[in-house]
Amino acid sequence: MTFRILIFVLVGAFIYPLTRCEKYPEDKGSAFQLFQHWKREHNKVYRNHVIESGKFKVFQENLKLINDLNVKFQGKTTFGLNHLADMSPREFSSTVLMPKRRAPVFEKERYVRSSLSGALPDSFDWTNQSKVTAVKDQGAAGSCWAFSAIGNIEGQWAMMGKPLTNFSVEQIVDCDGMEDVPKGEADCGVFGGWPFLAYQYVMKAGGLETWEDYWYCSGLGGAPGTCEVCPAPGYNTTLCGPPIPYCNMSQSCVTKLDVNKFHPGLKVASWKAIDQNETSIAEQLIKLGPLSVALNAELLQFYHHGIFDPPTFVCDPKNLDHAVLLVGYGSEKSIFGTKDYWKIKNSWGPKWGEKGYFRILRGQGKCGINTAVTSAVLAPN
Repeated sequence: MTFRILIFVLVGAFIYPLTRCEKYPEDKGSAFQLFQHWKREHNKVYRNHVIESGKFKVFQENLKLINDLNVKFQGKTTFGLNHLADMSPREFSSTVLMPKRRAPVFEKERYVRSSLSGALPDSFDWTNQSKVTAVKDQGAAGSCWAFSAIGNIEGQWAMMGKPLTNFSVEQIVDCDGMEDVPKGEADCGVFGGWPFLAYQYVMKAGGLETWEDYWYCSGLGGAPGTCEVCPAPGYNTTLCGPPIPYCNMSQSCVTKLDVNKFHPGLKVASWKAIDQNETSIAEQLIKLGPLSVALNAELLQFYHHGIFDPPTFVCDPKNLDHAVLLVGYGSEKSIFGTKDYWKIKNSWGPKWGEKGYFRILRGQGKCGINTAVTSAVLAPN
């Protein structure tokens, strides 16, 4: 006899399953009661009934989407409700993800040469070695690239034997106007960017403040502590498009940045890229520390658990729209066989996915996860 544990939530006179393996109600009455519970759980408050009515309609459509995804993935990857459930896939793509782009190709000398001299361990994880800070939430802003770059720099700092430190993501979002015109790329604040350009900004700026001194506010969407995002100095309107039309200069980089608060000793000297061979990536992950990576994340909005393994036609590896942090790898045996995976730190909060992390199939370049792997190189001190 087989038993399985289910977690239920009592809503009014009904019991609704909220586990990854159950089907969500799609009829309006049941969905509305679930929506009320979901609002309380995620502290959702809307300005008026018109907005709330629209959000409920999106929520109801997302219930069907989640159910459909769970059927299509057959339990190999599971999907469920989370704090993003009142965002349509289109809104999610336009506000949380970045505009889709191809991975840049770097100069040959930029790539790390493989130095593999023996077999790699079967699994590896930096999260249990004090090299990875807590999961953060970027909110409703395309600032993932800054979280990815800072996550890499935090890991590099810890790899030097320094205390694990939360560095400022907001400094990158506010102040980084770096561009690579020949490649047609630029850092565009809440509209997206590239970690390799963020490293170059830190090199040019001379350092970073800590999260506590220059805290994150650009993706909070009107919540306490939010800020009206100003374009960074050097913001390229040709490559980035027009900036947000409102700006509070008292909250701009020019006003907020204090070089006297730069963390002592932290300086980026250079940066490097890792080629697309996933064995090389695993080798450099162990050797260098957590690595910045990018992927097509269009289907990850409601990811809950498991090894993400979508068919290529729904997750084009040439359409990158999200930057994250590679922290480990391993293999998992299940009724579906043994699958190798990458362990990834996301920036959508600790309630998303597997406590803020997700796993994606390793070895097949899924969703482009192997196409834009980079790391900062810190100056010794």
